[in-house]
Amino acid sequence: MTKFISFIIGTSLKNRGLILFLTLLLVIIGVISYQNTPVEAFPDVTNTQITIITQWSGRSAEEIEKFVTIPLEIALNPVAKKTALRSTTLFGLSVVKIIFDDDVDDTYARQQVNNLIGAADLPEGVDPEIQPPYGPTGEIYRYTIQSNNRSPRDLKTIQDWIIERKLKAVQGVADVVSFGGEIKSYEISLNKNALDEYNLTPLDVFDALHKSNINVGGDVIEKNNQAYVVRGLGVLSEVSDIENVIVDYRDNLPIYVKNIANVFESAMPRMGQVGRDSIDNCVEGIIVMRKGENPGAVIEAVNKKVEELNEKILPNDVKIVSFYNRQNLINFCTKTVTHNLLEGILLVTTIVLIFMANWRTTVIVSIIIPLALLFAFMCLRLKGMNANLLSMGSIDFGIIIDGAVVMVEGLFVLLDKQAHTIGMVAFNKRSKRGMIKKSGAELGKAIFFSKLIIITCLIPIFSFQKVEGKMFSPLAYTLGFALLGALLYTLTLVPVLVSYLLNKNVKEKHNFFVEGLQNGVMKLFNFCMRFKKQTIIVSGIVVLLGFFSFRFLGTEFLPQLNEGSIYVRANLPLSISLNEAVKLSTDMRHIFDKYEEVKQVMSQTGRPNDGTDPTGFYNVEFFVDLLPKEEWKSGRTKAELIASMQKDLVKYPGINFNFSQPIMDNVEEAVSGVKGSLAVKIFGDDLNYIEGQANQVYEILKNVKGVEDLGIIKNLGQPELRIELNRKRMAAFGINTVDCNSVVEMAIGGKAATQFYEGNRKFDVRIRFDSKYRATEQEIGDIRVPSMSGAKIPLKEIAKIYTVTGPLLLFRDDNRRFIAIKFSVRGRDMGSTIDEAQTKVNKQVKLRKGCDMSWNGDFENQQRASKRLAIVVPVSLILIFLILFVLFGNSQDALLVLINVPFAIIGGIWALLATNTNFSISAGIGFIALFGICIQNGVILISVFKQNSKNKIPLVESIKEGVLSRVRPVVMTALMALIGLMPAALSSGIGSETSKPLAIVIIGGLVTATILTLLVFPIFYYWA
Repeated sequence: MTKFISFIIGTSLKNRGLILFLTLLLVIIGVISYQNTPVEAFPDVTNTQITIITQWSGRSAEEIEKFVTIPLEIALNPVAKKTALRSTTLFGLSVVKIIFDDDVDDTYARQQVNNLIGAADLPEGVDPEIQPPYGPTGEIYRYTIQSNNRSPRDLKTIQDWIIERKLKAVQGVADVVSFGGEIKSYEISLNKNALDEYNLTPLDVFDALHKSNINVGGDVIEKNNQAYVVRGLGVLSEVSDIENVIVDYRDNLPIYVKNIANVFESAMPRMGQVGRDSIDNCVEGIIVMRKGENPGAVIEAVNKKVEELNEKILPNDVKIVSFYNRQNLINFCTKTVTHNLLEGILLVTTIVLIFMANWRTTVIVSIIIPLALLFAFMCLRLKGMNANLLSMGSIDFGIIIDGAVVMVEGLFVLLDKQAHTIGMVAFNKRSKRGMIKKSGAELGKAIFFSKLIIITCLIPIFSFQKVEGKMFSPLAYTLGFALLGALLYTLTLVPVLVSYLLNKNVKEKHNFFVEGLQNGVMKLFNFCMRFKKQTIIVSGIVVLLGFFSFRFLGTEFLPQLNEGSIYVRANLPLSISLNEAVKLSTDMRHIFDKYEEVKQVMSQTGRPNDGTDPTGFYNVEFFVDLLPKEEWKSGRTKAELIASMQKDLVKYPGINFNFSQPIMDNVEEAVSGVKGSLAVKIFGDDLNYIEGQANQVYEILKNVKGVEDLGIIKNLGQPELRIELNRKRMAAFGINTVDCNSVVEMAIGGKAATQFYEGNRKFDVRIRFDSKYRATEQEIGDIRVPSMSGAKIPLKEIAKIYTVTGPLLLFRDDNRRFIAIKFSVRGRDMGSTIDEAQTKVNKQVKLRKGCDMSWNGDFENQQRASKRLAIVVPVSLILIFLILFVLFGNSQDALLVLINVPFAIIGGIWALLATNTNFSISAGIGFIALFGICIQNGVILISVFKQNSKNKIPLVESIKEGVLSRVRPVVMTALMALIGLMPAALSSGIGSETSKPLAIVIIGGLVTATILTLLVFPIFYYWA
């Protein structure tokens, strides 16, 4: 290995101009890659998923589950490489989601689903719709349409027929979800008395409309040597055309629609309503990005299209007003990360200057930082990966350039000694490059293996799966590529720059700081060497105490990324009407809006008409957009603001609230399968039984400290008016089921008979009884149904009409029904909270055979990642041992170096305890990075000890000389790594939360590792 590194350095020194040219070329490629690499605020942490939405108006949840959801699940069960098959069924809607393995792309998944979905045995006229490819983090833009003159119905029409079409055409946009407003239609409101008078039924009106709205083509005829296209025009073009459709013909007189009904412009039944600030009824659009697209580019294109729509396309009194723009979050996070990066670079450079006291060596070392970063961007671009602010914010420049520091410091000391030994003039004329080559090869060997060990320490991160894998693998790749780039430049560019910049006046100046540090370290070292046994005992006790302290750490999956906003979900009584829900949501929106920290508030009641969010009127969601933290005059923290809001909402008894954030809310739902960050799922077919068990779990959890936002997502609670047909009575009157159900559907719920065209726009023409004829059970019972004899029989004669409470929502996972108890954890770490909750629940809740329980959400992710670490970390340590064995040629030295690992771990544990930070996967990665850093210091020390021994220096003296010579590089590299991450550890800006635990662990670990490596590790080497 020494010969190979010597060859690289020698070749670089012989071809200095070529090395500088290649470096410049890589810089240009790196800059281009940086400019073209997408930067995400939050990586898409979910696997590929396919969502199938099926709407079947007017059908109950049980009916849709039986005839739509279950057949779809049966058809899709054979899908390859799926990890979960979930469904939600409610009134008129079925949503089935298939989640796939980590390595499955959307094209493969979509092909699988398309091949199998046709095998589903579905009712006639029921068409499943596969949603476009986007993930939970794909929501990038929200807006409302505002006008002083137009109604929500007019604005909804503009949204559907102008705005949505233009925005869907933007490159990278997967879908535009419309929420709120009224979908325009035309209604034929039937007069029951008039129908009875003419002995007609809604079916007669339906057939007449269906046959009266059509154009035909009559081919071509030739006339006067010209070809004329023949067209038969019968399309309805005005409301009067609908009114004058002939339903029947009696006594030579036509019976028109206008004789038995009122025709007017109306709206489809509303599924939900949106409010914004002081506006109670507005139209919202939610733009979602295709999976894998560059968010920056898509948002830029969306902004341009919105500007074009506002200025050139929409009527003058209609404007698109942005509410949420993901670019704002990206900008905030970029600002935080950039601030931390620049501070880190500046601090690291300052440390180098202080220790080296030479501007030329400082320049050589510092230039590696931007070069390594640009190299990382180039590699990311070649691999087709996006950069994200978590991975960029977690880079420690001290780790990146410590190899360059060791190389420059070693060569600087060598050249200083040679200049004093043989004279500067003679030295410059002789083989300076040969000396750089020889010494650089020795240093380079230790540097190469040290960097290899640090990269090997990243293996556990590459092994992560699912959420944690998608979140942290970009960090591992980015850091790995930067380390690779730094190693490349250290072995090629650094020797070249040393030969250029250190060509004269190579003299180490008197540095009182370094001398003072060396003197202090050597005094402590001599003391420890004098009391070797006592030092080992004390250090052993310190290590044991450090490991024992780990039990006092709280645990969580990940610290929450502060998105600069709050997302609140309110669960109202299941049977609530839309009007009552809107009234409550308006009151609550005003409560949120009164806080001076709040910029704007949007409320969503119910669900959008396209079925993309399977919920009901009971579900109200509030998007509370906050002002930047520096504009808060109250001095409150975000947690205190949420606590104050919760106090204000106590006045709504029986309503359960959940506090989260926009992206987090979507991700949590995708991970757990319910609307909550954590969930207990109880599986079973008997809804009454599992709801009873859920109530028992709820009573237990509400007494567990740390459990917040607790609530049961119930299945039962939908009042139903059932019309149960009596088949014997129907047979006696000669009535078939199809005609009976069609009359019920049209008369009560309304049914589209045809479409009415206004230019390129089309609207349903729906038939329905006037509201005064379908308001009560008695009036519904009087609705007449046609019989085969021509007689019209009241519905109450052939059916039993009664009310019951049935299922509102039916959740299924892996082909089984379940009920969920959702909750969050605040004010306590997640690990201990879940442990206590599971212990109490398992002790008190005993499920009968055929039912079982699972705990899902972030806790599940934490458990999976922890198990993976428990397997992979030991494997990584074995690989590191093998690398060290290759480096030293014996197992004794390899094991000695590994002794440094506990020295680092205890410092990381104490740093977490001191800062009251929970142990998370982010902190775990900090410990992994520490392994490489502390092992690197051990490698450097043992290499020096062995070199001194080769020079026939006695053992004790070789150790002392080695420690003295390595104080500066060891302390300097440790300080650079420590101070380089200090801005990240102290930062409180948006986007800093996920990298903060990592930085804290590395800083704490470096303190103990550096002290013990210099003072205790040499004693172990002496004894060995």
